[in-house]
Amino acid sequence: MALGVRDTSSLGMLTGWDATELKKFELEDGTPFTAVAAQLGTAAGGVAAEMYSDPIWSSLVSYTDMLELEYRVGTSNGMARYTEYGTPDPKRSETTGHMLPLMAFDRGLGWTWRYLEKARLPQIQADIADAVKDIKDRWRIQILTRLLQRGDDSGAYNGLGSSGYSPGFATAAASTSVDFTPPAFGGNTFTSDHEHYVGITGGAFTAAVFTDAKSELLEHGHEPPYNFLIGPSDEATVKGLTGFVKTAEQLVSLGNDTAVAVLSTVYNDGRYRIGTINDFDVWVVPGIPQYYGVGYKSYGMNSQRNPLRIRLPKGYSRPTVRVFSDPRSGAGAAYPLQYAMMFLEFGVGVAERTGATPRYVNSATWSDGTAS
Repeated sequence: MALGVRDTSSLGMLTGWDATELKKFELEDGTPFTAVAAQLGTAAGGVAAEMYSDPIWSSLVSYTDMLELEYRVGTSNGMARYTEYGTPDPKRSETTGHMLPLMAFDRGLGWTWRYLEKARLPQIQADIADAVKDIKDRWRIQILTRLLQRGDDSGAYNGLGSSGYSPGFATAAASTSVDFTPPAFGGNTFTSDHEHYVGITGGAFTAAVFTDAKSELLEHGHEPPYNFLIGPSDEATVKGLTGFVKTAEQLVSLGNDTAVAVLSTVYNDGRYRIGTINDFDVWVVPGIPQYYGVGYKSYGMNSQRNPLRIRLPKGYSRPTVRVFSDPRSGAGAAYPLQYAMMFLEFGVGVAERTGATPRYVNSATWSDGTAS
């Protein structure tokens, strides 16, 4: 497994590439293949580290190489009055569980030996940068898809075998093959029809949406503060709500009597914080479609109590992007770097089924959102 920071000691050759052989070849502008190999390795390690430490993704997920989860469900147990000669009835918890998906993704660079012979370094760097962009896009889409999808994942195609299921958050029994009754908390009891995917009429976010989402999380013992993710199309509407407090803008000097959120404005890979409302730290996340949002409780960077769980290959504890020549190309190893590809294996499932509540504000009936 690849743990720790990426410093200059990691700028070495990739597995299966021979440095002496690579020195025999150069790009058209004189750049040796060793430099290309080093840039590939740095890009692969860098994008994996970014995904692991990203402030939004790390607040949502944790990691495991196990394929199954087991967790407590609600029961009717309780304490009885003590008597001197009586013995208490034994009582036990009940559990249920589900599986986590695992899928492989690849991104071919498509370099032929002739292209590598004639290419200039800026062209190679552009190819690498474009592949890194595609890896980030796939990571984002898989996470957002699981947030906005009420139905189960299933099937061998998703790494779940012939009868395994990976469900979403708490939802009515009719919407999942893995029924879930949330455990009672603070006097609140629940049934297997408890619903966290909420459809709301009106076609716009309102302050009541955030009030209701807070209540949904709080009744399960998830205490403030919370996070809420929206798409760019709903930013202006949310900013105009009563009770919304914006973050301080970097280029604006505010007066002493202007209320601003204690959280600072943060921009990260196109995602940014805009302010707070009803104990929610609100972020705009490109890829979330209009009318959709997700409120959730984060317990810290990559905490095991976060709502989502990402399954990795056996023996891995953090995302790892591997680089090698595509073994399906049939090109053999006659020419270094030919048909290089980037490879990433992971799957996104739900870990805490009460830890998030998706909202759809354009209909009273929930409909899955399509992430992009």
